[in-house]
Parts: sequence; C-alpha cells; structure tokens
Amino acid sequence: MTASTRRQFLRSAAAAAAASQLPLQQAVAAPARSRRAATGARVSERAWRELERRLRGRVLRPGEAGYARASLPFNRRYADTTPAGIARCTGEDDVREAVVWAREHDVPLAARSGGHSYAGYSTTRGLLIDLGAMRSVRVDDEAGTVLAQAGARNTGLYAALQPYDVAISAGRCPTVGIGGLALGGGFGFSSRALGLTRDSLVETRLVTASGRILRITRDRHPDLFWALRGGGGGNFGISTQFRFRTSPVSSVGLYDLTWDAEHAPKVMLALETMMRDAPHTLSCRMGMGSNGRDAPTVTALGQLFGPVAQLRELLAPVLAVARPRRSLIARRTFWQAKDHFFHNTPVDRFAVKSSFVEGPLTEQALDVIARGVRRYPGSTNADGGGVALYAWGGRIGRVPAGATAFVHRHASWLMAYDASWTARDSRSTVARNLDWLGGFAEELRPHVSGSAYQNFIDRSQRDWRRAYYGSNFERLAAVKRRVDPDDLFSFRQGV
Repeated sequence: MTASTRRQFLRSAAAAAAASQLPLQQAVAAPARSRRAATGARVSERAWRELERRLRGRVLRPGEAGYARASLPFNRRYADTTPAGIARCTGEDDVREAVVWAREHDVPLAARSGGHSYAGYSTTRGLLIDLGAMRSVRVDDEAGTVLAQAGARNTGLYAALQPYDVAISAGRCPTVGIGGLALGGGFGFSSRALGLTRDSLVETRLVTASGRILRITRDRHPDLFWALRGGGGGNFGISTQFRFRTSPVSSVGLYDLTWDAEHAPKVMLALETMMRDAPHTLSCRMGMGSNGRDAPTVTALGQLFGPVAQLRELLAPVLAVARPRRSLIARRTFWQAKDHFFHNTPVDRFAVKSSFVEGPLTEQALDVIARGVRRYPGSTNADGGGVALYAWGGRIGRVPAGATAFVHRHASWLMAYDASWTARDSRSTVARNLDWLGGFAEELRPHVSGSAYQNFIDRSQRDWRRAYYGSNFERLAAVKRRVDPDDLFSFRQGV
C-alpha cells in the first residue's frame, strides 16, 4: 500500500413467534449436516426454484443478469470462488429461510454483509446469503442509540448519524459492512476515545443454524452476547441487525503529515514516544508504503478530540525531528475529519497480515520496517505494499480481556502489513509479493506478540486460534457447540 492508504422479518410474525419458543437446537427439523457437499452443484433446479419461492428477494444463479457482479468478493484474489446461488435477502425472514433451505439441502453457506473478508470467507461455492440490501439505519436520539441492519455500510451509518451530531467508533473504509466490522471488533480514528465498535453494541438479532431468531442483549442469551462482541463473523449464526450506543461529537483537531523515507525510523520513533503518554482523545495511524517504483514515504494521520493548539503541542516533538514535506494540522468538524480519513482502497487482489505489539515499539523494529518496505518488489497495483501501525490503548484497554470475546485489550499498537497486485501481473510477480510479505512478517516476528487481529484475517496465520482469540477461544468453542452443534456455519478458520 502507499503510505497514505490502506485499509482501511420469518415468513409470518406468527411463525417467528412460534420458532422463538422452541429449544435452541430444535427450531427446525432438519438433518445434521453431513459435510459431503463441497458445493451446491448437486442441488436440483427444482430445489433452487423452491428457495426463490420462499424469499421476498431474488435468487441469482450463474449466467443470470446481476450474478457476476454480485458474486465478486472485495478481495478479487478469491474471485474464482463462485457461489452456486446467491440469496439477495431483503430482511430477516429471507435470511432465516435461506439458512433453513441450506440446512435442508446440505448446501454449504456463507453470509456477506459488505464482503470485505480479507481471506475470502464471505464467499462460497454453495449458497451465498447476501445481506447487502439490508441497509436501514435508524437513530433514536432520545434513547442515545442507533439501529443498523447488517448490510449497512460505514458511509450510510455516518450519513444517518451526522444530523444528530452523534457517532460510534467505526472504520475508515466507506464500503465496509457494519456486520463484519462489529462482530470482529471494529476500530477507527475514534476508538481510543470511544472504544471499539463492538464496545458500543447493546443488542443484536441472530438467525441460528436451527432457524431460530434470537434477540441478544447483556441479559438475554448472555453467552452469545459475549461471543458476538469480538468472536468474529460467520461463526455462530447470521446477525441481521445491531443496536449501538451513540456518543456526542463536535469538532476535532486533524493532522495529516508526510515525510520522505529517509526520516522513517526517527520520525516513527518520535510518534511512538508521543503516543506513550498521549491522552485517550488522540489517535494515530502511522505508516510506510511503497509502490515499488517511487521512493517510499512515511505518513502520520489522526485526530484529537480537543483544540488544535493542544494538538500542535503534542505534535511539536515529532515535527522537531524532521520537517514534513506535506503537512495539514487544522480544526475540522468530526464529519469533515471523517470525510478526510475515508479511503476507497482500489478494488483488486491483496494479502494482509497483522500483529499486535505489546509494550513500546523499539528502534530495532522500526529499522526492520524501514528496510522491509524499501525492498517491496512492486506490482501493477498502485496501492503497492507496506505497513500501517494503529495506536491502541485509551478506552480500548479499559475493558478486561475476558469481559468480551475480544481479547486484544492491552496492546500498544496494531500492526498491519500487506501486498497488492492485479490480474495483469504475472504469477512470478504475485509470488514475489507473497514472498516479500511472508519474509517481512518473519523479520518482524521477534518484535511483536503472537496475537493478531481477527478482522484482518489471514489464511496463513500460524496458530490462529491463539492469535485471534487467545484465552477466550475455549469459551467461544463451548458457545459454538451449543448454538451450532452440526457446524453449519463453517469455514477454514471458524470457531
């Protein structure tokens, strides 16, 4: 990546009521999943027509108008995983019917909110349950909450919140779906001040493998409430909507700084030093990136919930180390800052790895970063490759590691490193990118913890159960066995 970028209701109410009274694993009389169906290819056309009759939304099959676009995942690296059918759900009833149908016909399934699973888990060769049309967002200003359907994107969520000058901590990519973001944790430039996205979650609704629809809160199904706040998407069922607690917002001090690569280690060390004792109201994303052709650059980006004068004072030691070649430090409304931070990553092929850093970033680690980025081999994707470091702490760390499924509470930084390419690149170019990324991660391993961020999911992550879930994994697995004993919601790195 370039340094300035990166990734960033049942068919009838009566039937729903009846289903909600059944035991958790018995709401639908359906056979246990045999796992013999790797795709939906064995399913008859009659069965597919039956699914279409059961839904208000459309069912798209290969070759039909709209299928090609609807089948594409955000990461085109996994574009060759094509669904046998796509259920374009219009509401919770459609989601339930699709789940029940998949179970009845022994068809593997995957749910998609925004489709941004980095490892391609929001697609399948079976039934893709697409929640993208479920985008309603309703603000209850009196209650101080916002209710968002699972297909709502960051951009739609912010648009609904702006007239009320309230917000939740959400991400920087406008097309990310709220469903996947919240279930895996969710962070952005407000997280040190407001907590993670999942920290503001007060209620969700879940369609389980048995076909039951559950309203989940701290007091109703508390184990699921715990698991769904950081346990990752696609594990326990399909969440159809989320209610979040909102926080008032006004103006912020914004900064966006760029230096030449020669200043990389010392500037990044100064930023690291700044964040050690920074107020929780200050955020920081620093990065170094290269496209493989031009000289790499170093960037720092963030905001302060406070006056610009205080921001300048905090940044003064950093600016004294080296003068940026580009500098913006200014007062902005929260919404203007959000627009400035929003980044549309070029849609193409990429690989991402992540690590949490516990304790301060060392000079040795920053030297490894600077040398590694300079070695990026390049591709035809302008986004290139590099590393981004997000300051952790603040309100993120005020929640005990076991209080929710999100265990990564006491890190100092989240580090993400990635490489990108396009369909025009040769296999050897792709191989060089992946080799560079793997080697870069290996060089950094002595300087990071063994933990990684589950929303930056990586198929090659070593010991992924511990890396993503740590000491919380066994409890997550127990919840999984209870709510989905036949492992209907299953993928390679699923709980």
